[in-house]
Amino acid sequence: MISEIDNALREFLLRELPLRKGEVEITFDQPKRQWSSQLNKPTLNIFLIDIKENLDFRGSEQLSREKTEDGSVAIRRNPVRIDLIYLITAWTREIQDEHHLLSIALLALLRAPFLPGDLVPVSLKSANLPIRIEVARGDLFGNVTDLWTTLDNELHPGLRLVIRLAVDAYKPEIIRQVQTTEWRFLQKESQQPDSFEGGTKQIEVVPSKTSFMINGRVLSQKFSPSVLKLILKETGQEVVVNPQGEYQLSGLKEGDYTLDVLAADRVLKEQKIHVPSSDYDLSV
Repeated sequence: MISEIDNALREFLLRELPLRKGEVEITFDQPKRQWSSQLNKPTLNIFLIDIKENLDFRGSEQLSREKTEDGSVAIRRNPVRIDLIYLITAWTREIQDEHHLLSIALLALLRAPFLPGDLVPVSLKSANLPIRIEVARGDLFGNVTDLWTTLDNELHPGLRLVIRLAVDAYKPEIIRQVQTTEWRFLQKESQQPDSFEGGTKQIEVVPSKTSFMINGRVLSQKFSPSVLKLILKETGQEVVVNPQGEYQLSGLKEGDYTLDVLAADRVLKEQKIHVPSSDYDLSV
């Protein structure tokens, strides 16, 4: 991922800088004294100095949910916004040439708020978010003198470059939609005073009759869900079908039922269902 961004930055600058081919080297080495002493041609160095998550772009909701064609739900963690922070420096024999190289690099990066689409690495396209370019914003890196002391080199002017990308590193978790919900109410066991004998008596746990809520879908290649209607034949109840073709029935007892599927008040199909079961989808 990072090496791909490095290559994209190189291609971008080679394309945008008004320079002859091969006139300037673009490198990603650590700009230490030993490295700079061995340069033999003008060089633009782009050194990756820090990597961090940008928490300002982390939303309150970390997960997204999307229904799949088979009625399951795909739960996915949202992409993470990562900042790649670079130090850009120019290295030439003459200070005027160095300033010129830094200037044209700055102008090229200012003209491009986002990395051009044709340079976005394939591995980062799945996030469907642009890769943002920010240059010369904020402090360089704290105490600049300390930075160059750490690099064991002379103090050098530089640009702070931030490449902000969205990393989608997570596979979705597929959750099967609940088809049947069973409701059962129980009277809790307790002790109450016996007013006649002065003792206590036990109240037995008595289960109520079980009630079910079911979820299903109406599947059709010919009809839109917006024109379909369901009727529970046993009661005459009209069942709402949402725009995704999903329906829900509650308060059912165990047993067999018939659902009529209608379009324009014409019965397209009578579908038998048994409650409870593992599937309540209807095809018309």
